[in-house]
Amino acid sequence: MLCTHLHADHVGWNTRLVNGRWVPTFPNARYLMARTEFDHFNRMHQARPAQPVNRGSFADSVLPVVEHGRADMIESTHVVEGQSGKGIWLEPAPGHTPGNVHIHVRADGTDVLLCGDVIHHPIQFAEPQLQNPADVDKPLAVKTRLHLMNEYADKDTLILTGHFPAPTAGRIVRHRDRFRFRFEAE
Repeated sequence: MLCTHLHADHVGWNTRLVNGRWVPTFPNARYLMARTEFDHFNRMHQARPAQPVNRGSFADSVLPVVEHGRADMIESTHVVEGQSGKGIWLEPAPGHTPGNVHIHVRADGTDVLLCGDVIHHPIQFAEPQLQNPADVDKPLAVKTRLHLMNEYADKDTLILTGHFPAPTAGRIVRHRDRFRFRFEAE
């Protein structure tokens, strides 16, 4: 299991409640989490804030995976399979969260990038400075968005988004001095 980041809406299926205890949903799987990401939220959790970290999802959907020995804390450039540039690897995409990553897959002429929450809405292609309230470092989130757009505009890389309406896949295209998202047909 690859986690782009550790917000509640991206880790909710990591665990399930069994006999009153949260346990990994897939007990034999390895759950890959960027070390920077985990350390950030763990420091917040250890400080015992009045409100649970990530609406409680850190305690019920991340820590049980760690406690059961199923989590691998990895670097944000980790190669999952193959090598960087061919296979499956992570790319740093900080801003939304400190350890946010893209998941990049390239094989047999197919290039796919799962960008998680770097872009929350298609309007951000035209207005990349529009921020998400959940971005922890708003200027860095904008910089990361712009990097994504400039890097993959007018290329054949299929972009998979986390929160767009269906279809959630498409390609980035330049439009004058801005960008647009060309949705793929379902």
